Amino acid sequence: MAAKASHIDVIDTVFPDVNDEEGLRRETEYAKKIGFTGKAIINPRQIDVVHEVFTPTDEEIRKAYRIVKEFRSNSAAGIGVFAIDGKMIDAPIVARAEYLLRLANVTVG
Repeated sequence: MAAKASHIDVIDTVFPDVNDEEGLRRETEYAKKIGFTGKAIINPRQIDVVHEVFTPTDEEIRKAYRIVKEFRSNSAAGIGVFAIDGKMIDAPIVARAEYLLRLANVTVG
């Protein structure tokens, strides 16, 4: 949490079983879910799985784009917290969306 608050990438430790691709995928997805920004590997065969998990999907990019666009519109109207599809959107959600768009090299126009 301290690293995230300081905008420092947090890398998860290695998954030692180089023959268990599904185990690697599950562990990497969990690491991403709890806030890690990457995962160390011990074998080149693990690269593709880790990249797949940490590369934003098209759906994640669309959602992040919508969040940032709605945030800008609401901010211009003096609204700081709003909802999209019944879910509250506030500063931490917007920051996560902006980070994801930077990873995907997407600019909100």
